[in-house]
Amino acid sequence: MSERDDLRASIDDAHARFLAAIDDFPDKVLETEPAAGAWSPRDVTGHVADWEQETLAAARHILGGKKPAWHPIKDGQGYNMTQAALRGTDSWTAVRGDFQDARAQMLAFIDELSDAQLKAVGPYPWGEIGNLRRLLVDLVQHLEEHAAQLESWRLQRTGARIDRGKPHG
Repeated sequence: MSERDDLRASIDDAHARFLAAIDDFPDKVLETEPAAGAWSPRDVTGHVADWEQETLAAARHILGGKKPAWHPIKDGQGYNMTQAALRGTDSWTAVRGDFQDARAQMLAFIDELSDAQLKAVGPYPWGEIGNLRRLLVDLVQHLEEHAAQLESWRLQRTGARIDRGKPHG
């Protein structure tokens, strides 16, 4: 398996883990119940989708695409709060769609990469400089971090643990 294929599988697995933690809950719960601090599962999902889009924009720039005008994002906390406010009352269905769309775009982007391109160096959304591979690894870690938060919320709420993407009672 190539390095690109490993990264693709890691991103796909992280998305599956994330969604498994919140599957089977009513939309109202996902939209309103705090799961990570004051954020509902919908808010966390929107946050992850937003950062995946930022990661994709930075990745394209690293490979020679246009630099996003708003990069670098110098105030990550401010960005997070602004994006959460902009999503405001978006439905769970809309936010899940954004999450799935971000995933599909990222996987399609990765499918076109060569292992050599993963070594390309450029700016990350938050201004740090590094190679494309590490940017994508950071995305996996971000997904995993928030999947773990949602798994913890699920466990506290239902007593059901998640094992490899499947709930266990």
